[in-house]
Amino acid sequence: MSLNQGAEEKTGVSRRILLLNGIVVLLCVILFAQVVTFVKEAASYQKVYAVDEANLIRMITGQQYDNLVESVYRNESQGVPIKGDMAQIYATAYYYEAAMLYNAHQKAGNVQQAEEKFARMQAYEEQMGEYAFAKEEIWAILGIDPENLK
Repeated sequence: MSLNQGAEEKTGVSRRILLLNGIVVLLCVILFAQVVTFVKEAASYQKVYAVDEANLIRMITGQQYDNLVESVYRNESQGVPIKGDMAQIYATAYYYEAAMLYNAHQKAGNVQQAEEKFARMQAYEEQMGEYAFAKEEIWAILGIDPENLK
């Protein structure tokens, strides 16, 4: 009976070890899946997306000029090729930036810097093409009186 009992204990111990090994393997597989998921999420979080022409146009029509400037600089930093009307859209973003700085310098009394920004505004206005309508909107947003422009 003691031989039978020893064999049964040995079988019970080996089953327990097998069960524990199975649990460890299962937990390793779950851990591996979690690590892969985490790496994918971290990689997509780090990715910076380019803004296409349709979204840039949407920003102009929605009068989101601050977002437009940010998106244009993001595209430039990523080397996004200029297609279609993107050159005119970029000129509109630069016009907004120059107008914003012109307005700030004008209010601060920095006449020379304001004149430089106004010259940039005029240069970008020529490049805006069909988006030239945005200049009046930009003036209204920034509170610039068109009669006071010089």
